[in-house]
Formats: sequence, C-alpha cells, structure tokens
Amino acid sequence: MQVPDSTAPTGTPACARCGGAHAPSDACPPGQAQPAPAGPARTLLFGTPVPGALPPAATEARDPLVGARVGSFEIVRMIGRGGMGTVYLAEHPAIGSRVAIKFLHDGMAASPEVVGRFYDEARAVNLIGHENIVAIYDLNVLPPGRYYFVMEYLDGETLAARLARGRLERAVALDVLLQLTDALQCAHERGVVHRDLKPENVFLVPRRGRQHFVKLVDFGIAKLRDAAGGTARTAAGFIVGTPEYMAPEQCDVGPIDARTDVYALGAMAYELLAGRLPFAGRSIPQLLVAHLQQAPQPPSALDPSVDAGLERVLLRALAKRPEERFQDMASFGVELAAALERERARAGGTPAAPAVGPPPPGAVPAAVASPAAVASPAAVAPAPPPEAGAPAREPLQAEVRAGQAPPRTLAVADLTRSGLFLRDEEAPPPLRSRVRIALAHPALAAPLELEGEVVRHVSPEDAAAWRLAPGFGVELVGLSPETRAALASAVEDARREPASGVPQPSAADAGPRLAELEARTGTSHYLFLGVAPDAEFAEIRRAGKALRAELEGLRASLGGADGAARASRLLERLDAALHALAVPAERLAYDAQRGNHRGVARCVSAGIPAALVEARRREFLASHPDRAAEAQRQLARAEVARKLGNAGAAAVAYEAALAADPLDLAAQEAFLAFRRANP
Repeated sequence: MQVPDSTAPTGTPACARCGGAHAPSDACPPGQAQPAPAGPARTLLFGTPVPGALPPAATEARDPLVGARVGSFEIVRMIGRGGMGTVYLAEHPAIGSRVAIKFLHDGMAASPEVVGRFYDEARAVNLIGHENIVAIYDLNVLPPGRYYFVMEYLDGETLAARLARGRLERAVALDVLLQLTDALQCAHERGVVHRDLKPENVFLVPRRGRQHFVKLVDFGIAKLRDAAGGTARTAAGFIVGTPEYMAPEQCDVGPIDARTDVYALGAMAYELLAGRLPFAGRSIPQLLVAHLQQAPQPPSALDPSVDAGLERVLLRALAKRPEERFQDMASFGVELAAALERERARAGGTPAAPAVGPPPPGAVPAAVASPAAVASPAAVAPAPPPEAGAPAREPLQAEVRAGQAPPRTLAVADLTRSGLFLRDEEAPPPLRSRVRIALAHPALAAPLELEGEVVRHVSPEDAAAWRLAPGFGVELVGLSPETRAALASAVEDARREPASGVPQPSAADAGPRLAELEARTGTSHYLFLGVAPDAEFAEIRRAGKALRAELEGLRASLGGADGAARASRLLERLDAALHALAVPAERLAYDAQRGNHRGVARCVSAGIPAALVEARRREFLASHPDRAAEAQRQLARAEVARKLGNAGAAAVAYEAALAADPLDLAAQEAFLAFRRANP
C-alpha cells in the first residue's frame, strides 16, 4: 500500500488538538495547538502522556498510515502522539509478531541535520545492547520523506502510570532503580547520556517471571529536541529536560555528563522511596530555582521507615555540585543494592546489615574516588570468593566453524552483548572472514548459534606485550531479538562468576614491580594500561580494574610513607589513563591527537555520532592545517596502488593518510573496504 503524501487534502477532518486541516500524524502548526479536551491521560509507548488523547477507534478512520506496509509489517493502529512524532503498533501479517514504529513529524523531518542526529542517536542506543533499554531494529524512510524507526513493542505500562495507582513496595522500587543503574552505566560507558530521565520514560513489562522488568526508552531525545531549534523543548522554553527531574547544571545550562543522569535518577528514587518529588513548585521557574538553591527535605521526615543509610544515598545523589554526587551509576547501584539487602533482611525477619553511616569529613569512598574512572558494577563490588569445597565454574566454550575447516572448540576469553574474544594460539581465521559459533553456557538451555565477522587478531607476541590472551575477536551480526536476549543472559551470568583474586606480592617483589610501573608513566595511556591501541572499551576497563587492584596490593605490601606515596601517584596516573580511554568522547580526542585511527574507529563503533566526529575533525584540522593536504596526497597514492594491484603499497598509504587525518570517516570506510578485499 502506498503511503499518501503528508499534506492534508481539502476535506481532511479537523485536527482534535488545533482544529486545523492536516494529517493526524503531522505536527500541529506553531502557535495553533490548543489544550486537549478533559479526559483520562493516555500514556504513550515512547513519549510523554498526552491528556485526553483520542481512543484508537476515533483516529484510525482518519489516519492514512493505518493499514500501510512498512517493510514486512503492517500498521494496525496508532498508539499515541507526542511532540516528536507518532507511534504505531504494527504486526507481521504471516507470523503475527508485533513491533512499534515511530514516525518523525514532517516539521522535524524537514531538517537534514535533525534527521541525521536522530539516526545517530538511534544507532547509539542500538549499540548499547542492554536488555533494560528498548531495542531498535530498523531505521528507514518512506517516500516522500517519512522518517521512522522500528522498535520492540512493549506490552506493559510506564512507571508514571503505575505510580498513579499508588506507591511501589520498597523492595520493588529498589529493584526497579537497580535495573536502571545497570542500564545507564552501560550507556554511559559508551558515551551516551540520557538527559531526560523521568517515570514516563521507564516502562515496566512482565518478563522472566517478574512483573517489573524495566525498559528504558527515549534515549537521546533531549539532544534531538535541542537540534530542532527549540520547536519541541520543554515548557521552560529554552532548557532541555523535564523540570521535576532536572539537575542544577541543566537548569543553569552547564556541562552535561553521566552525573546529570545520577541526579535525575536520584530525584526518581526520592519520589519512589519517600513518596513524593524532592521539589515542588507552582511554576517551572520555581522548580528550577529549587534545584539550583534549595536543599531537599530529609526523606525520613516524609517516611520514618527510610533508614539513615538509604537517606544518605538519596541525598548524595541529589547533591547540587556534580563532584559531590556518585560519580557513576555503578557506585549509585552498589549503595542501592545494599539498601535492598537490608530491606529483604527486614522482610524475612533476619537481622539487617547495618546501614553505612556518613563518611568522615573530606573522605571519598574508593569506589568513586575518581570522577573520570568508569567502573563496572563488578569493579566496585567484586563477587565474593566461592565457598570452600564449592565446584569451580567451567570456563565458557565455543565451537567455531570457519569456512571449510573442521570445527574447533576454543575458550571464550571475553563475552559482550555484541561480540566475543576467543583464545587461540594457532592460526586464527583471516580478518573480515565470517565464522559460525555455537556458544555453550550454563545460563543457556542449549548452545547459542551465532554468526560473526573476525575483526581483530592478537598474536602471541602482542599478547605478551599487552598482557592479553592470544586469539581473535569476533563482532556478531544478524542477531534476532530472541538471540540478543539469550546472549544478554549469558553475559549477565558471566559477570557474576567470581574473578580470580590478585595475589598480594611480597615486599621484595613489590619494589621492582612498582619501579617497572613508574617507568611506564611517561608513555602513552595504552602502554601504561598494557592494552593495544585498538583495544575495546571493555578491555580497557578490565585492564584498569586489574591494575588498580594490583596497585592497592603493592601499596599494602610496601608500607611506609614513601611506598604509599609512590603507589598513590600511580593510581592518579591510572585515573588519568581511564579518563582518556574509557569514555568514547574523551578517547576520540586523545586518539585524534595521536593519529591513532584504529582507536578512532573503536569510538565510532561504540556509538559516537558522525556529527560529533565531523565537528571534532573541523577543530582538529583548524589546529593542524597541513594535515588535510597530506592525507589527500596519501589517499591518492593509495588509490593508484590499489588500481595497480599493489596491495602492500596501498595499505601503507592508507595508514599514512589516516595517521594524518584520523577523523576522516570516508577514508576510514575506504580503508575498511580495502582490508575486507585484501585480508
């Protein structure tokens, strides 16, 4: 079925919101939208509630998209309409599977920049790959210009709708918050900050026997609204966000980072656990002033059952200054998990673990000592060692088939939601070749069949230099939603496996090792951490965690003021390395200055929007005006060598071009295509 043009023809029924004649899926003309008629609030699947939204029966007859085919799906009905676009329920005619499809309003789709950033944000969300974040399956456009993306359909309700019926039990509320901290930590590690956390953007769906499985939606929506020139901003007019949950830096147009989300989640936690929002006001300016200047009322004053430890956690998350909050979601989650354990202990009638009191003045917990260090939850709260006599967990195994070669069983050295690294001391499959993998894991009922592309080799020599396992990395492709969910279960189970402890060295061994690490302080961040220049982000975080544990052990072994001071200086050096490499946006700048195009490629694959890369490239070339010409000369040489069949010379020229201009995405793509053709 052909989708009609977006322009409403003469005779189109009047819009229920503005009275004008236009298609229901289009945005109302500026200044014409009227308050919706009184009626029950209807919660959108992906967006904010629209009071008095028309029921499906009243809108389907007048919406030309209902019944249209979008790829393999047929649009069944409109779910809701918001400031950004319209969301529809669609079904596969043959197998009956359901998805949600969101179309941008024509007014926003008219700007190429907005559409480009919209696609970049959607791609970033998809690359996060966390089970508690809504999955995006497709991005496309219907003629003549209806931009849309296809997402998983969430059959549940928003947290806002659930709260409208009354407060959650404390254990349930803490479980919801813990799911959010895990999802947001994963997003922050990939350089994505939500910036609009609120109960309307948290969906609760029944899954895996739980009635409150969390799905976080509308990632990056604030950035998209900002790019639209203010056409869909909040009621404040010029500030992006939702006033009840906005951090002080948002109210004052300050720099935004992961700690902004910590504040917003702190406001949601206060609302869930104390029974009301931390700040209230009759107007938006009053709310903004409260976030900037007023201290929230102690939660125990509103609900005496809130213990001192939980109160301290909530108030710390709501600190006015970002450096006084939890520095990442992992640290926030550790404290919430402790509160949940105390709550379960009370409910079970067993003595609860004592609430941790406030730290001494000036003390900073080790887990959050560095604002820049991005740690996984396991790095902050390591799993306890197995009990004596407990059977050891078997390592992950995978059966690998490459081409016509016989299958081999290899150990999995690292597993993520998008790939895995296989230990292999023999000849690995060629780069860019396809492999089939059967992954066996106790969390899986049967081996998981996967397909991927070999994207990295680590030779035994490189492994010895970088302190890694030799082998090859595989990037998974063609993952279905069911496979993604099964893989996520395996990843989460692997995270819970106890890690081998770092043995504490003797005083005789500690001195030479400390000196060895001190000799590396003047090298690059990669060499200091002992990772390759194209290391994945998970690899960098793992190396940082291991080195931190080793340095703490060295400090304890050496003793004395001098040894402690030396180890402390190395810990500061470690923080600097993690700040530069563990966050995609920071690593992008670091690798650009060093001409490390492989590191830049890692940042792009981690979800850095192309628009941001191009902006950084303009800044880079402005400060290095000779680099662009040199890169073009080398690219011309590479093209000539490629046409002459001299792959070696072409590879050298490509490397030189990208060393001169590492942020040239077109050159990155050309080199990638060349490597695929010449492995």
